[in-house]
Amino acid sequence: KKTFMKISTFLILFFIPFLINGKTIELTDNSRISFDNKSIITQQKNYEENLNLVAELYLSKSNIPEKLLLQIIPKNHNEFEIYYGTTNPENELSKTAFFIEITNMIFEKVTVDKNEKFYLPSLQFASFADGEFYETFVFYLEMIIKIDRKKFCDSVKGKEYFERNPIKYYYEENNCE
Repeated sequence: KKTFMKISTFLILFFIPFLINGKTIELTDNSRISFDNKSIITQQKNYEENLNLVAELYLSKSNIPEKLLLQIIPKNHNEFEIYYGTTNPENELSKTAFFIEITNMIFEKVTVDKNEKFYLPSLQFASFADGEFYETFVFYLEMIIKIDRKKFCDSVKGKEYFERNPIKYYYEENNCE
Protein backbone atom coordinates (compact mmCIF):
# COMPACT_ATOMS: atom_id res chain seq x y z
CA LYS A 1 0.00 0.00 0.00
CA LYS A 2 2.83 2.41 0.89
CA THR A 3 4.64 1.73 -2.39
CA PHE A 4 1.42 2.29 -4.31
CA MET A 5 0.88 5.59 -2.44
CA LYS A 6 4.43 6.72 -3.26
CA ILE A 7 3.99 5.90 -6.93
CA SER A 8 0.55 7.49 -7.02
CA THR A 9 1.80 10.62 -5.29
CA PHE A 10 4.73 10.86 -7.67
CA LEU A 11 2.50 10.46 -10.72
CA ILE A 12 -0.04 12.96 -9.46
CA LEU A 13 2.54 15.54 -8.42
CA PHE A 14 4.50 15.44 -11.63
CA PHE A 15 2.12 14.46 -14.44
CA ILE A 16 -1.57 14.88 -13.59
CA PRO A 17 -1.38 18.63 -12.88
CA PHE A 18 -0.50 19.19 -16.52
CA LEU A 19 -3.77 17.66 -17.65
CA ILE A 20 -6.98 18.82 -16.06
CA ASN A 21 -10.36 18.02 -17.53
CA GLY A 22 -8.58 17.16 -20.75
CA LYS A 23 -7.01 20.60 -21.04
CA THR A 24 -3.30 21.21 -21.11
CA ILE A 25 -1.92 23.80 -18.76
CA GLU A 26 0.34 26.12 -20.69
CA LEU A 27 3.73 26.82 -19.17
CA THR A 28 4.19 30.47 -20.08
CA ASP A 29 7.59 30.70 -18.41
CA ASN A 30 9.41 28.99 -15.55
CA SER A 31 7.54 30.83 -12.83
CA ARG A 32 3.92 31.02 -13.98
CA ILE A 33 1.34 28.46 -15.02
CA SER A 34 -1.78 29.80 -16.69
CA PHE A 35 -5.16 28.13 -16.98
CA ASP A 36 -8.75 29.18 -17.20
CA ASN A 37 -11.22 29.01 -14.32
CA LYS A 38 -13.11 26.15 -15.99
CA SER A 39 -10.11 23.91 -15.39
CA ILE A 40 -10.39 24.29 -11.62
CA ILE A 41 -12.06 21.16 -10.38
CA THR A 42 -14.79 21.80 -7.85
CA GLN A 43 -16.18 18.41 -6.89
CA GLN A 44 -15.12 16.91 -3.59
CA LYS A 45 -14.11 13.67 -5.27
CA ASN A 46 -11.47 15.69 -7.09
CA TYR A 47 -10.06 17.31 -3.96
CA GLU A 48 -6.75 15.50 -4.42
CA GLU A 49 -6.40 16.81 -7.97
CA ASN A 50 -6.92 20.39 -6.76
CA LEU A 51 -4.44 19.84 -3.95
CA ASN A 52 -1.92 18.39 -6.38
CA LEU A 53 -2.32 21.38 -8.67
CA VAL A 54 -1.68 23.71 -5.72
CA ALA A 55 1.36 21.57 -4.85
CA GLU A 56 2.68 21.90 -8.41
CA LEU A 57 2.19 25.66 -8.34
CA TYR A 58 3.81 25.83 -4.90
CA LEU A 59 6.81 23.74 -5.94
CA SER A 60 7.30 25.85 -9.07
CA LYS A 61 7.01 29.00 -6.93
CA SER A 62 4.09 30.17 -9.05
CA ASN A 63 1.16 32.27 -7.93
CA ILE A 64 -1.72 30.19 -6.56
CA PRO A 65 -5.04 31.58 -7.77
CA GLU A 66 -7.48 32.56 -5.05
CA LYS A 67 -10.24 30.38 -6.49
CA LEU A 68 -7.99 27.33 -6.42
CA LEU A 69 -6.84 28.11 -2.88
CA LEU A 70 -10.49 28.17 -1.81
CA GLN A 71 -10.98 24.74 -3.39
CA ILE A 72 -8.36 23.10 -1.19
CA ILE A 73 -9.73 24.32 2.13
CA PRO A 74 -10.98 21.03 3.60
CA LYS A 75 -14.75 20.78 3.91
CA ASN A 76 -14.81 17.47 5.79
CA HIS A 77 -12.57 15.08 7.71
CA ASN A 78 -11.73 13.08 4.60
CA GLU A 79 -10.44 16.16 2.81
CA PHE A 80 -8.55 17.27 5.90
CA GLU A 81 -6.85 13.86 6.09
CA ILE A 82 -5.74 14.27 2.48
CA TYR A 83 -4.49 17.80 3.19
CA TYR A 84 -2.76 16.74 6.41
CA GLY A 85 -1.28 13.79 4.51
CA THR A 86 1.11 16.25 2.89
CA THR A 87 3.02 16.19 6.21
CA ASN A 88 3.46 12.40 6.12
CA PRO A 89 7.17 11.57 5.76
CA GLU A 90 6.30 9.32 2.81
CA ASN A 91 4.90 12.32 0.95
CA GLU A 92 7.46 14.37 -0.97
CA LEU A 93 5.74 17.58 0.18
CA SER A 94 6.70 16.80 3.77
CA LYS A 95 10.27 17.76 2.84
CA THR A 96 8.99 21.28 2.16
CA ALA A 97 7.04 23.83 4.19
CA PHE A 98 3.98 23.21 1.99
CA PHE A 99 1.47 22.42 4.76
CA ILE A 100 2.35 25.34 7.01
CA GLU A 101 2.87 27.87 4.21
CA ILE A 102 -0.41 27.02 2.47
CA THR A 103 -2.23 26.95 5.83
CA ASN A 104 -0.83 30.40 6.66
CA MET A 105 -1.74 31.65 3.18
CA ILE A 106 -5.36 30.52 3.67
CA PHE A 107 -5.78 32.07 7.12
CA GLU A 108 -4.01 35.29 6.10
CA LYS A 109 -6.58 35.80 3.35
CA VAL A 110 -8.96 36.55 6.27
CA THR A 111 -6.68 38.00 8.94
CA VAL A 112 -4.44 40.18 6.76
CA ASP A 113 -6.23 40.68 3.42
CA LYS A 114 -9.73 40.80 5.00
CA ASN A 115 -11.01 38.69 2.10
CA GLU A 116 -14.65 37.80 2.80
CA LYS A 117 -14.60 34.78 0.47
CA PHE A 118 -12.26 33.08 2.92
CA TYR A 119 -14.10 33.95 6.15
CA LEU A 120 -16.46 30.98 6.56
CA PRO A 121 -14.09 28.47 4.91
CA SER A 122 -11.35 29.57 7.32
CA LEU A 123 -13.61 29.00 10.32
CA GLN A 124 -14.41 25.54 9.03
CA PHE A 125 -10.69 24.95 8.42
CA ALA A 126 -9.93 26.01 12.01
CA SER A 127 -12.43 23.44 13.24
CA PHE A 128 -9.98 20.72 12.19
CA ALA A 129 -7.33 22.00 14.64
CA ASP A 130 -5.54 19.00 16.06
CA GLY A 131 -2.12 17.53 16.61
CA GLU A 132 1.16 19.26 15.94
CA PHE A 133 -0.45 22.19 14.09
CA TYR A 134 -3.19 22.84 16.67
CA GLU A 135 -1.50 26.00 17.95
CA THR A 136 -1.21 27.49 14.46
CA PHE A 137 -4.90 26.93 13.76
CA VAL A 138 -5.92 28.36 17.14
CA PHE A 139 -3.60 31.36 16.70
CA TYR A 140 -5.41 32.29 13.48
CA LEU A 141 -8.84 31.51 14.93
CA GLU A 142 -8.13 33.87 17.82
CA MET A 143 -7.05 36.56 15.34
CA ILE A 144 -10.26 36.11 13.36
CA ILE A 145 -12.30 36.47 16.55
CA LYS A 146 -10.35 39.57 17.68
CA ILE A 147 -11.03 41.24 14.33
CA ASP A 148 -14.81 40.94 14.81
CA ARG A 149 -16.15 38.93 17.74
CA LYS A 150 -19.81 39.49 16.85
CA LYS A 151 -19.24 38.35 13.28
CA PHE A 152 -17.58 35.17 14.57
CA CYS A 153 -20.46 34.49 16.97
CA ASP A 154 -23.09 35.08 14.28
CA SER A 155 -21.19 33.09 11.65
CA VAL A 156 -20.60 29.79 13.43
CA LYS A 157 -24.00 29.23 15.03
CA GLY A 158 -25.86 26.48 13.20
CA LYS A 159 -22.89 25.42 11.07
CA GLU A 160 -22.02 21.72 10.87
CA TYR A 161 -18.64 22.40 12.47
CA PHE A 162 -20.20 24.38 15.35
CA GLU A 163 -19.91 21.44 17.76
CA ARG A 164 -16.22 20.81 17.00
CA ASN A 165 -13.47 22.17 19.16
CA PRO A 166 -11.93 24.69 19.06
CA ILE A 167 -14.96 26.41 17.45
CA LYS A 168 -17.31 25.30 20.23
CA TYR A 169 -14.80 26.28 22.93
CA TYR A 170 -14.29 29.80 21.52
CA TYR A 171 -18.03 30.25 20.97
CA GLU A 172 -18.62 29.55 24.64
CA GLU A 173 -15.47 31.42 25.78
CA ASN A 174 -16.68 34.57 23.97
CA ASN A 175 -20.18 34.37 25.46
CA CYS A 176 -21.71 34.24 22.02
CA GLU A 177 -25.16 33.19 23.23
